[in-house]
Amino acid sequence: MNDRNHPTTPPGDLRDLLPPAGPALTAAPAALTRWVTRNASRLAPLGPGADPDAPHAGLEPLRDLVGDARVVALGENAHQIREFGLQRHRMLRFLVEELGFTAWAMEYGAAEGRAVDAWLRGGPGDIDGLLAPGTTAGPAGGTFVPGLGLPVECRDTLRRLRRHNAGAARPVRFVGCDIPRAGGSLAPVLEPVAVYLAAVDPGALRFVEAALEVSEPIAGGTVMVPARARLTLDPAAQDRLTTALARLLGRFTDLREVYVDRSGPAAYATALSDVRAAVTTDRAQRAMAEALAGAPDGPGFAARERYLADTLLEFLERSAPDTRVVLVGHNAHIQRSANDADGPLAVTTMGNLLSRALGADYVPIALTGNGGETVENVPDPDHPAGMRWGRAATPEAVPDSVEALFAEVSGRPALVDARALRAFARRHGLPEPVRTRLDTAFIEIPVLEAFDGIVCVPGTSVSADMPR
Repeated sequence: MNDRNHPTTPPGDLRDLLPPAGPALTAAPAALTRWVTRNASRLAPLGPGADPDAPHAGLEPLRDLVGDARVVALGENAHQIREFGLQRHRMLRFLVEELGFTAWAMEYGAAEGRAVDAWLRGGPGDIDGLLAPGTTAGPAGGTFVPGLGLPVECRDTLRRLRRHNAGAARPVRFVGCDIPRAGGSLAPVLEPVAVYLAAVDPGALRFVEAALEVSEPIAGGTVMVPARARLTLDPAAQDRLTTALARLLGRFTDLREVYVDRSGPAAYATALSDVRAAVTTDRAQRAMAEALAGAPDGPGFAARERYLADTLLEFLERSAPDTRVVLVGHNAHIQRSANDADGPLAVTTMGNLLSRALGADYVPIALTGNGGETVENVPDPDHPAGMRWGRAATPEAVPDSVEALFAEVSGRPALVDARALRAFARRHGLPEPVRTRLDTAFIEIPVLEAFDGIVCVPGTSVSADMPR
C-alpha cells in the first residue's frame, strides 16, 4: 500500500507527506467572501517606503479581539516574509503601547534568546552580529545559511524595542521558546550545562561529553542536517546519545535539591531547561530522520511543540501576574486546533497546548497572504542548512482555503475576527474554510477554530536577507 503516510519510497520533499490539496469546493462561498469584504478592518499599507512606526492605523479592533488575554500569538504562513515582519511590528507596537504587553516571545532558541534579552535591555553588542543569518565559506565566497538568525525585519523591531526600553518604566523582555539552532545542534544548550555542572556536580560532566561526542559531528544549520546524517549513523551511536541525555536529565531531577542548594533556584531552572531542550532536540532529530526515511510518525514531532509551550508557560509562572506576552511563530505552531493523528505533522501543537493551559488567556492570530512571492523550502543534503530557501510565486488560493475569502480585499492588509466569521458561517449553514497556506502548499485545518483572528496581506515579498 502506498499512501501519504506510508510511502513505499522515501519522500524527495517533506511536502510529499502532506495530503493532496484538491479542494472540496469549486468556488469560495460567495456569502463568506462578501462578509469578509464588508467586515474586514483595513490596515496601513506595507508597500515600499512603508513606515513601521506610523500611527496605529486600523489596529483598534485588536483591542476587542485581544481583550484581557495574557498571550497573543502572531503567526505567519512562511518564515522570511517582509510584510509579515512589518505587520507584526505594527501589531506589537499597538499591544505594547496601547495594551501594556511586556514581553516578546519567539520561535527562537531559548538558550540563544538570553543574549537577545540582555541586548534588548541595554546590553553591549551589535544586533546584526548577534542575530543576522550566517554564512558558510564556499566556492563563491559564502553560502547563505537561513535559520541561524532572525530576518532584518525582526532585527529592526528589536532595535526599536531597545529604544523603547531605554525610557520605559517597564522594559519589554525577549523570550526564546524553541530548541537550539532550529534543532541542528545540541551545543548551544549542552555547553552552558557543562559550565553549570563544573560548579555543582563535576561527576555528571561525562554525560554531556558523551552527548556532544556523538551529536556534534552530525550537527548543521537546521534539523535537516543531523536528521539526514542519522539515516546512516550507527543505531548504537544514536542510542548512546539518547542514553547519555536520559541519564543527564535523571541526574538533574534526582538531585534537584542538592543542585538548588549549590547554585540557587534560578540557575538550576535555566540549566534544567537546557537539558530538556537537548533531550527534545534528540527526539526532534529522530522524528525528522524517520520522516525522511519515508516512515513519518506525527506524534514524534510533538516533542518540540511541548517544549515551545512549556518554556512559555514556565516564563509566565515566574513572571509578575500582570505580564502579557506577544508570541511570534509559524501559523502551524500557534494554531489552537490539534492535527490529524494520522498525518505527518505534530498531533499536539504549541498553540493547542497553550490553549488548554490558558483558555481565553490565549489568542492566536494568523498572518497569511495572497499574491506576490513566498519562500519555498526544498531539502538539499548538499546545503549547509540541509535545505534551500528559495523564492517562489505565491500559489493561487484554493476555493476552500481561508485565503480565498479575501479575494475581493486588495491594496492593503485586512484583519478579520475569525470568531465572528465562524458565527456567521454557522448561523447560515455555510461551509467554513478547511485549508490555509503553509509555504507553497496548503494544509487542512479548521481555520476558524484554529485562530481567533486572521490578517491577510496582499502581495507578499521575501525578506531582504534572502539572496536573489
